[in-house]
Amino acid sequence: MTFSAKAKSKLSPLSRLGRRSVLAAALLAGTALSAPAAQAESAAVRAAPVPDLVCRLDAEVNFSPPLSVRVKETEVTGHIGYLDCRSPSGAAPELTDIVFGVDGTGRFGVFPPTFSVEGNGVGTWNTGEVGSLYFKGDLKQGSPVPDRTVTSGPLAGDGVNGLQIPTPRFDKITPDGVAGFDVIGQVCFWPGEKSRCTAF
Repeated sequence: MTFSAKAKSKLSPLSRLGRRSVLAAALLAGTALSAPAAQAESAAVRAAPVPDLVCRLDAEVNFSPPLSVRVKETEVTGHIGYLDCRSPSGAAPELTDIVFGVDGTGRFGVFPPTFSVEGNGVGTWNTGEVGSLYFKGDLKQGSPVPDRTVTSGPLAGDGVNGLQIPTPRFDKITPDGVAGFDVIGQVCFWPGEKSRCTAF
């Protein structure tokens, strides 16, 4: 009994040292695992997309003949203006405004009532450079702007998104249907991945 008690007394410090070593190793492992996670999170914040341009949207689209339950597809003309532009990314600080003359197709869906547009536009930037774009999407109150891509000129390849507020023009509403919309809002030009335009 005496020998056994002495043995336990001698082994106790080693056991405590062992437990401390295991605890220290666990803490070091936890730190090693958490460091890359923190670095990855920081890198993700740093890599958040920044738009090449942020512009005020001012557009007008006209349907000829007017869209209605009887006419579900028609010609679209008008203009898309990107005004008072600024360049958060610094890629194009010289570009401040452009107005695209547009033409394409307008469509009306009955259930639910939906107006949509698709077409192309060509315009001249304030620098004198010519640019063009492709657009497609719905005209809905407070909805994202129709998908747009810059197809030539400055910032060619950039995607465009944003928020729109389309409003029927009362002088364009006829008994035959809706013949036009004014559209205001904000748009962003993105060189790659897009983010929320309203954040800028």
